[in-house]
Amino acid sequence: MSKLEEKELQELKETISKPNQILIEIGARVVAYNSIDDLVNLHKESIKEQQDKVKEIEDKYGKGSLNIDTGEITPLEEE
Repeated sequence: MSKLEEKELQELKETISKPNQILIEIGARVVAYNSIDDLVNLHKESIKEQQDKVKEIEDKYGKGSLNIDTGEITPLEEE
Protein backbone atom coordinates (compact mmCIF):
# COMPACT_ATOMS: atom_id res chain seq x y z
CA MET A 1 0.00 0.00 0.00
CA SER A 2 1.25 3.49 -0.89
CA LYS A 3 1.09 6.44 1.41
CA LEU A 4 1.32 10.13 0.65
CA GLU A 5 4.21 12.04 2.02
CA GLU A 6 3.27 14.39 4.87
CA LYS A 7 3.85 17.47 2.69
CA GLU A 8 1.65 16.06 -0.09
CA LEU A 9 -1.09 15.20 2.37
CA GLN A 10 -0.98 18.71 3.88
CA GLU A 11 -1.11 20.34 0.44
CA LEU A 12 -4.05 18.14 -0.57
CA LYS A 13 -5.92 19.01 2.62
CA GLU A 14 -5.35 22.69 1.93
CA THR A 15 -6.65 22.39 -1.63
CA ILE A 16 -9.72 20.58 -0.35
CA SER A 17 -10.46 23.11 2.38
CA LYS A 18 -9.82 26.25 0.30
CA PRO A 19 -13.09 26.08 -1.73
CA ASN A 20 -15.03 25.50 1.50
CA GLN A 21 -13.39 28.53 3.11
CA ILE A 22 -14.32 30.60 0.06
CA LEU A 23 -17.93 29.41 0.26
CA ILE A 24 -18.06 30.35 3.94
CA GLU A 25 -16.72 33.82 3.10
CA ILE A 26 -19.28 34.20 0.29
CA GLY A 27 -22.03 33.23 2.72
CA ALA A 28 -20.81 35.71 5.31
CA ARG A 29 -20.75 38.50 2.75
CA VAL A 30 -24.25 37.66 1.53
CA VAL A 31 -25.52 37.75 5.10
CA ALA A 32 -23.74 41.07 5.70
CA TYR A 33 -25.18 42.52 2.48
CA ASN A 34 -28.70 41.45 3.43
CA SER A 35 -28.20 42.85 6.93
CA ILE A 36 -27.36 46.22 5.42
CA ASP A 37 -30.68 46.23 3.56
CA ASP A 38 -32.47 45.35 6.80
CA LEU A 39 -30.70 48.16 8.66
CA VAL A 40 -31.53 50.67 5.94
CA ASN A 41 -35.19 49.66 6.16
CA LEU A 42 -35.12 49.92 9.96
CA HIS A 43 -33.59 53.39 9.65
CA LYS A 44 -36.34 54.48 7.26
CA GLU A 45 -38.99 53.13 9.65
CA SER A 46 -37.35 54.96 12.57
CA ILE A 47 -37.33 58.24 10.66
CA LYS A 48 -41.02 57.77 9.80
CA GLU A 49 -41.84 57.07 13.47
CA GLN A 50 -39.91 60.20 14.47
CA GLN A 51 -41.77 62.32 11.92
CA ASP A 52 -45.11 60.92 13.09
CA LYS A 53 -44.28 61.70 16.73
CA VAL A 54 -43.18 65.26 15.88
CA LYS A 55 -46.45 65.78 13.97
CA GLU A 56 -48.44 64.43 16.92
CA ILE A 57 -46.65 66.82 19.31
CA GLU A 58 -47.06 69.79 16.95
CA ASP A 59 -50.77 69.03 16.59
CA LYS A 60 -51.15 69.00 20.38
CA TYR A 61 -48.84 71.89 21.38
CA GLY A 62 -48.34 73.86 18.16
CA LYS A 63 -45.07 74.46 16.37
CA GLY A 64 -42.16 75.50 18.49
CA SER A 65 -38.68 74.78 19.70
CA LEU A 66 -38.42 71.76 21.98
CA ASN A 67 -35.76 71.32 24.65
CA ILE A 68 -35.41 67.54 24.49
CA ASP A 69 -33.76 67.42 27.94
CA THR A 70 -36.50 69.28 29.84
CA GLY A 71 -39.52 68.80 27.60
CA GLU A 72 -40.11 72.55 27.49
CA ILE A 73 -41.60 73.93 24.29
CA THR A 74 -40.98 77.50 23.28
CA PRO A 75 -43.71 78.50 20.81
CA LEU A 76 -42.66 79.98 17.51
CA GLU A 77 -43.54 83.65 17.26
CA GLU A 78 -46.03 84.21 14.49
CA GLU A 79 -45.30 87.13 12.21
